[in-house]
This record gives sequence, C-alpha cells and structure tokens, in this order.
Amino acid sequence: MDNFRLVGIYLAAGKSSRMGSQKLNLPVANHYLGSMALLAALESRLDVTIAVTRKGDSLRWLTPFSKRKNLRVLACEDADKGQSASLKAGVKAAADLAATGVVVLLADQPFVTIEMINKLVDESRTFQDYAYISYLHRGIPKPPVYFSNCLFPIITELEGDQGARNLIRGADKFSGKRMESEKDVSFFDVDTNEDYQEVLVIWASLMEREGGPWR
Repeated sequence: MDNFRLVGIYLAAGKSSRMGSQKLNLPVANHYLGSMALLAALESRLDVTIAVTRKGDSLRWLTPFSKRKNLRVLACEDADKGQSASLKAGVKAAADLAATGVVVLLADQPFVTIEMINKLVDESRTFQDYAYISYLHRGIPKPPVYFSNCLFPIITELEGDQGARNLIRGADKFSGKRMESEKDVSFFDVDTNEDYQEVLVIWASLMEREGGPWR
C-alpha cells in the first residue's frame, strides 16, 4: 500500500512592507498575484496544500479557491516573528495530516509552475531517503523545495526570518538533491512595485507565447 503523502505549504503571511500594500491582492489580468502559484499547487499532484496566512489580512486572493477540497487555510498567530514562524505552523499542520514530506512554496513567486511542483513530487517518491530536494538557480538553492518528514523536528526549532534556507544551503549536513534550473522567470519574486510592474510584463509575454504561466 502506498502511504506516501505530500503536503504543500504555501507561505503567504508576509508583511508586504517593501510594497507598501498587501501585494498578494494585486491584480494580474483576471487573477491575483497571490493566487498564481497557489493555482499551480492545487492543480499539481500534491495531496493537500496548506495556505499559511497572516491573521487579519484580506484574503481576496484566496477567495476563488475557497471550495477546493485539497486546500486548507491556516492563520499563523506568530507571523510577526518571521517566515520561520509561518513555516513551523505549516509543518506542524502537515504532521497532523500524517505527511511523508512537504513542498514549501512562496506566495510571492507567481511563476512557479505545475511542472516544477510535480517534478519535486516525482523526485521525492523516487528518492525517499533524501532529506530535501531543491532547485538550484545560478548556484543558489531556491524554493519551491521538498523536505522529508525526517526534518520536521529540526524545522520546528527554526527562528527568525531565514525560513529553512540554511537546511538546504548546508549541503554537508543532510542528504539531498539539487536540480539545476536556468529559467530565471520561474524564481522571480515580488517585493516592490517595480517587481510587480515587471510581473505584468512577463505575464503578458507568457500568455502570448505559451497560453499561460502555469504549465
């Protein structure tokens, strides 16, 4: 019997301080910035995706998916303590769902695709002894990233705003795999209004050439 169960953790509890407004609610054509990578996660082979949000935030970007059976929404009480607090909340919820592992995604990376997520799913099934599997872009490990449940106790001890990046950048500590990718747009993240304006340009180009950014 296959008991392998992968849970997505969609980190969406940031302050958007550099943007000056809640960036996940910004429109991108007939979508929201925060809904783009979430759609990829929900359409992927992840069993469940947990959207970790900030208590009190407007979740307009999340509303279109409210009836999805493979979506859970978790308001992080400690979001002000940094990204590690949101990650820990998500991992604890994933552990309650008996997850074999998690795929961590950032809500401000709008061009993460279904294909990228499914590759992590497939690789984690093939290499079940690995503690992590990440992408490597320009020599730097970047999300989305898979973590086995063997790392859950370590992740729940993280502090501050570093998230789990030190786990995958300390290559000698844990067995894992890094998959090289040169596609810059896949790892584009949005922090400023200038970034958002670039998203609109990239999105229009992807729609024209490929019919959408998610495949």
